[in-house]
Amino acid sequence: MKEVDQWLDTGTVRAITRNKIPEANLLRSRWILTWKELDPQEVRETKKSHKAKARLVILGYEDPNLTEIPRDSPTLQKESRSLILQYCASQKWRIRSFDVKTAFLRGSRRDNRVLGVEPPIELRQRMGLKDQETCELLKSAYGLVNAPYLWYQELKETLINLKFQMSPLDPCLFTLASAEGIVHGCVGIHVDDGLCCGDSIFDQALIDLEKKFPFGAKKQDNFVFTGIQISQDNSGNIHLDQKEYINNIEAIHIDRERRKTPENQVTEKEKQNLRGLIGSLQYAASNTRPDLSARLSLLQARINCAQIKDLLEGNRLLGDAKKHNQVTITYEDIPVSDVRFLT
Repeated sequence: MKEVDQWLDTGTVRAITRNKIPEANLLRSRWILTWKELDPQEVRETKKSHKAKARLVILGYEDPNLTEIPRDSPTLQKESRSLILQYCASQKWRIRSFDVKTAFLRGSRRDNRVLGVEPPIELRQRMGLKDQETCELLKSAYGLVNAPYLWYQELKETLINLKFQMSPLDPCLFTLASAEGIVHGCVGIHVDDGLCCGDSIFDQALIDLEKKFPFGAKKQDNFVFTGIQISQDNSGNIHLDQKEYINNIEAIHIDRERRKTPENQVTEKEKQNLRGLIGSLQYAASNTRPDLSARLSLLQARINCAQIKDLLEGNRLLGDAKKHNQVTITYEDIPVSDVRFLT
């Protein structure tokens, strides 16, 4: 019912007579019910490991204009995240994060089509719909193929209206600066998550942003952002690690008999498992664990001709990653005037 209320509070749908919507434009919907895993900080605060979450999702693949809809939506680049973290450390600001509640229900449709959705019984009852009535979709919603695009456009326009400037190098990086060029803060957007820092002027702009798009969780100094643990010490230095992420990666199961024949070719399933392990380790190597990169690169080159010994090497690499899981990337207090960009 909380999700139903969000659909109504954001004005996502309204009642409409069924015959006013072209039959092809009436999309079905379904519930996605999950137990969402909480991050370590939330576990400490709530004493719970998971929370129940319900999401009403439109079957967007039924959209008759599926192939014609603009859908490209950018996400924050690693270089931009580094820029935010370095600038924050250099200015001795506090690093923060936020997420926007039901972000995909807040994007404007931006087309002239009459689009409908078959509501579930819970939404139908809450709206008091008659038998001949259904829902007209007025805004974006989860499941639409262009939902991320519509949300990004809505957010970008709001930030620009709040006097933020979009970076010419990354459409998900925005800075708030005075006419004299004094930077008051910056924010990076990764879908509905934000990473930010700034002074009191920036704080007011962030309050104005929250008035337009209500925030969910707001965290500072110690939090997880896109699977990366970010923490800031009393000196202002910022540390990144993926200890929890790495510890949760599972090794490839290899039968004892298979271990005795290291030169044998792997099966298709074993090759798939190796790809999965390499992909998981690659995310860590490219963000916080460059010490894994060389061995991981050599292993990647072996995928198409992999042998049992390559599976064993993958497990050894994972074991070393876990053994040294305390490795961190640190952004130190470098004076802004001394920061240099190399390309």
